[in-house]
Amino acid sequence: MMFANVWYIAEWSENVTAQPLKVKMLGREFVLYRDLEGRAVCLSNTCCHRGASLAQGKRQDDGTLSCVFHGWRFDAQGRCTCIPSQLKPTANIPAAAKVDSYPVQERHGLVWAFLGDRQDEAHQLFDMPEDNNPEWRRVTFSDTWKANVHWAKMVDLDQVHLHIVHGIPLNEENPSRPSEHSVEWLDNGFRTHLVSRPPPPAGSWAKMREGRTEVNSWLTFYLPGFTLYGKVQIGMPGSSFCNVFYSMSTPIDEENTKMYLIAFRNFMLEEDKDKDHLQRNLRNVYQDKPIAEAHLPRRAPDVPDFPAIKIDREDLLMQAYWKLMRELRSRGWQIDRLALAASEQNGEVRVIPSPARRSDPQHWIYPPVPFVAEG
Repeated sequence: MMFANVWYIAEWSENVTAQPLKVKMLGREFVLYRDLEGRAVCLSNTCCHRGASLAQGKRQDDGTLSCVFHGWRFDAQGRCTCIPSQLKPTANIPAAAKVDSYPVQERHGLVWAFLGDRQDEAHQLFDMPEDNNPEWRRVTFSDTWKANVHWAKMVDLDQVHLHIVHGIPLNEENPSRPSEHSVEWLDNGFRTHLVSRPPPPAGSWAKMREGRTEVNSWLTFYLPGFTLYGKVQIGMPGSSFCNVFYSMSTPIDEENTKMYLIAFRNFMLEEDKDKDHLQRNLRNVYQDKPIAEAHLPRRAPDVPDFPAIKIDREDLLMQAYWKLMRELRSRGWQIDRLALAASEQNGEVRVIPSPARRSDPQHWIYPPVPFVAEG
């Protein structure tokens, strides 16, 4: 179950250069590169002429991307500007000589791509106020999980597993039971506030909190990037010391997900504490990964509601998550994987439609992926 018309992370900014880079998202191939002004560009990777991979080409001196096979050049809007084999290479370019170009925003060391044709209706990107703030220190990590994006987020959002899997008690009376909490809906997701009484941190963080004191956690799910934002109190009550993380997920296809993590702390800001900070955040990640990768079915079930059995506080956030997925489906943004598989077996190339298809719907060589009908 995958959705278009969402902002997804395409790659770390530092990995996008003048050299074309192929990435896979939503089961489709894209090419990333930087134009002459250093702006990141995201195009559909399949050349409209003979189907060659544009990522095998190169950026030319005029900033266009040339196809490796016949040298056709495409600008940042996906329009062909030159066909070298013609008598007049820049004249009489066929109207269909174009590929889809996707809106890009570069924020916080990440290249975001909007994969769809309805950007005006999309859930908007969020900000990271901790980034580039001298009061906060940042560490990063990324990995590929052999799990679909929904199972990857399920281990993020679930509260009970904090005790069962990670050994973090949620309270003294019943260490597996979350505190009472509710869901607050946002324009681009939802959030909640949790209170727990875990044991004090160990190691170098032990001096931050003594005894089993009350700890506040604020969790927000942002639809852009399928992001879980967490802010967890590390210091004693009344202290502003917190660990903050942004766990973001890009569906590579129906069964694989690229995971991105950015974590911040506003205590122990020395550089030599970065390794410990990252390891503390990755401890849970590495324990969650094999659980998500072993979940069945491999592809998230195409059902209107999940899970079938719901346990009051345990499944509250997951119910909110699936409600949001139903909203995307009702808008007609869910890719119809059965229809797509049938078309690909018939030898068709299907692409994620770009915003240009709404203003210029004609003369596209490759049809868009099929979607589940609205409503």
